[in-house]
Amino acid sequence: VVAGARAQDSPADAASAVEAPAAVEAPAVVPAPVAAVPEIKRDDLLLWRLLGGGEIMGALVKETPHQYYIDIGPTVIDVPHDSVLEKVDLAARKADDASPLGLGSATFDPSTGAVVFSSGKTSAGMLSQREVLENVKKSVVLVSNPGGLGTGWFVTTDGKIVTNHHVVGRELYQTVTVFVKNGEQWERKRIENNKVVAVSDLLDIAVIQLDMDKARELGVPVTPLVVAPSGSLEAGDSVYAVGNPGMGYMVLDHTISEGIVSSLSRNFNDVIYLQTTAAVNPGNSGGPLVNTRGEVVGLITLKAVFQEGVAFALPVDYVHHFLRHTDAFAVSEQFRNQGFRYYSPE
Repeated sequence: VVAGARAQDSPADAASAVEAPAAVEAPAVVPAPVAAVPEIKRDDLLLWRLLGGGEIMGALVKETPHQYYIDIGPTVIDVPHDSVLEKVDLAARKADDASPLGLGSATFDPSTGAVVFSSGKTSAGMLSQREVLENVKKSVVLVSNPGGLGTGWFVTTDGKIVTNHHVVGRELYQTVTVFVKNGEQWERKRIENNKVVAVSDLLDIAVIQLDMDKARELGVPVTPLVVAPSGSLEAGDSVYAVGNPGMGYMVLDHTISEGIVSSLSRNFNDVIYLQTTAAVNPGNSGGPLVNTRGEVVGLITLKAVFQEGVAFALPVDYVHHFLRHTDAFAVSEQFRNQGFRYYSPE
C-alpha cells in the first residue's frame, strides 16, 4: 500500500621492546588562581524571540557582525542575527505590560548539542508560507549517492543531518549539497564523503555527519532546524513538506507543499506515522514536515502508491528518541550495527 518516497535510482610489539625511562620526581606545582566566573544577574537577561516561533531566555555575552552568543545556563549558544525577530529587555519591561513574553521556553539537549524550543499553541507564532520556506531553506540539504537522491536537514550546529535510512541505502558515505544564499540567489555547495553515523531500519531514519572542515573551507553555514516538542501537533493543523523531488533528470530543490495533518496515528509495521495531505514525491524522502512556525513535526518517509494527498511522516517523538540514543544506532565500517540474530521459537 505504501512505498518510500525516494528518488528514482540513477546511473606495540616494537614499542614494548624499548626500555621506559626512569621516573623523575616532578617539582611541586602551585595552581594558578582561577578567574571568577561573572555572575549573570536577572537584570542581564533578555528574551530572544526567534524566527520560527521559538524563544530563548539568556544573557548576551558576545556579539559579532553576524552572530549573537547567548548564555542560557548549561552552555553558550550562537544564534545568527537574521534568526532573531525581537529582543525583550526583561528588566526594563513595565509591570503593567500585558503582552505575552513569548511562545514557550528553550531546553538544551546535551546528547545532541541542540536547543529544542517548546512552543505554545497560539497563532501569534504563525508564519506565512514564504516566511516558512525562507526559514527552512537554509537548513534543508540534498543527499545523494550512487543509488539515488533524497532530502535531509541539519539538526545540530556541528553538522549532523537527519534523513531516511532508505535514502542512504547501504552506502556508508554520502554526497551532501547545501544551499547557501547569495543575495537573492541560492548557490549549491557540494560536499563529498560525509559519513553515515547512525541508522535505524525499523524507524527508517539515519544521521549523516557533514565534513565540517570542508564546510568551513567552502564557507558553508550550518543552521539547524527547530524541532517541535512532543504533543504539539493536532489533527487538522496546517503543515508544510519541504524537499527536493525529482522530475526526470531534474531536481526541483526546495519545493514546498502545503497540507493538513489528516491523522496522528497510522500504524505501518508497528510504527506510528502522521498522515498528511501535503504533496510528497520521489526525492522528498528524509525532508522535514514543519508546522506554521517552521518547527519540524515529522520526518517525511512514505507516500501512498497511485494516490495523491496521502503521505506519511515519522512523528517527532521518534526523532527525539533516536537523537537521544544515536550511540545505540551507530554503524560500523561494514554498515552493520547488530551483533545478534533472532531465532524462531520453534
